Amino acid sequence: MIAMILAGGTGTRLWPYSRSMTPKQFLNLGSTHESLFQETCKRLETLVSPEQIYVVGSDEHVGELRQQMLQMFPDYRPAQLLIEPLSRNTAPAILWGILRIPQNQRREPVVILASDHLIKAPEQFVSALKSAESLANYGYIVTFGIRPDRPETGYGYIKAGDALEVGFKVEEFVEKPDQATAERYLESSEYTWNASIFMATAETWLEEFRLHAPELLAVFENKTAAGKALTDPENIRKIYEAIPAESIDYALLEKSKRVAVLPVEMEWSDLGSWESIFQVSEKDAQGNVLRGNVISHDTHNSLIFSSKKLVTSIGVENLIIVETDDALLVCDMKRSQDVKKLVETLKREERHEYKFHTRVMRPWGSATTILENKIYRIRMLEIMPEKSMSLQRHKYRSEHWVVLQGTADVQRGDEQVILKVNESAYIPIGMPHRLGNSGKISLQIIEVQQGEYLGDDDIERL
Repeated sequence: MIAMILAGGTGTRLWPYSRSMTPKQFLNLGSTHESLFQETCKRLETLVSPEQIYVVGSDEHVGELRQQMLQMFPDYRPAQLLIEPLSRNTAPAILWGILRIPQNQRREPVVILASDHLIKAPEQFVSALKSAESLANYGYIVTFGIRPDRPETGYGYIKAGDALEVGFKVEEFVEKPDQATAERYLESSEYTWNASIFMATAETWLEEFRLHAPELLAVFENKTAAGKALTDPENIRKIYEAIPAESIDYALLEKSKRVAVLPVEMEWSDLGSWESIFQVSEKDAQGNVLRGNVISHDTHNSLIFSSKKLVTSIGVENLIIVETDDALLVCDMKRSQDVKKLVETLKREERHEYKFHTRVMRPWGSATTILENKIYRIRMLEIMPEKSMSLQRHKYRSEHWVVLQGTADVQRGDEQVILKVNESAYIPIGMPHRLGNSGKISLQIIEVQQGEYLGDDDIERL
């Protein structure tokens, strides 16, 4: 079996924990100390060998994704990580992944799953994948339908048709219903939630793309036929610029006559809102879900998360309270889907809190903002061993670095400098510079940026 994990989502409804540059799949929101992405990888351990797991992710998250993959698969091959230059929804992501599977493996079942879902009964998940293999080998695209336990209006549904040896033929994919319709679906045995987990052989996937999404397939094939490989980042960028965004449901599944559904009970949640996290979490005697530095009094049926500050509550119920270093969310439990609207406002106003946490992961390490105003910003930089920033310069700001731990390799114009603990370097506006760590321990630097403009787009990479 081969696995493909889609890891490019943004998770806007879980703000302020989830930000566009650090979305929910890279956060610990499940039942272990691993991130949701890492839990997804772990779930496949008994079924798929590490070298048979492909991951499709976003260029915006490449540093975080590589770091988390290394923690799970220390020997993973670069060919297993597919970095999308632009967001184009799930159909292009799946097609690119399928085309990267070697020809001699295209009759093997490929399971495709999201990186940000919670499954609390992984043994049922593994059993379902094993059961689906026979259908996949017979030429079906298998979907996994979750038996509903409540009239959920936030999920799409699948209506089962004629029975197969395992599962059923799909009669219809149904959009998110209203409350009355969801209650009717709950009473019927024909409807399951659409978990967006799929299995088919690469051969079947390609046949169905050729039949139902030929224009999309043609763009990939034409670029490849022109002598450009699907491993060439510039070629992939040109492909993605030439295609529309389209989900796999609309592009292929709703048109195909070869889709089967396998109903499963595996305590699944897409963790699509703070209310859904509240529903799947263990609660105290007052019905609360509390995490971090929280003290509550006479508080009921609420979710309160603290990442740093002491958060207290008195005499409230049915609330969501989420604290991070730079933001605080207070929300009625039943309005948690509207967090997405709040994030749209942050994006429209170009607020920093829409995109970043105070700690931002980079391919070379991390940068944590300690203090910031309009004319200066103080950050803690951590450069991992044998990593370095790109050679760059700034038009509007200077930088001053002080070494706290490790040894820094500093390039200032044409000058190369080695800095040890308590030593510093000043980078004037406009001077080309690079900061690196050729040592064996992490390099920690205090950076002070000063200037009339401190935006992240004031970087000219050389």
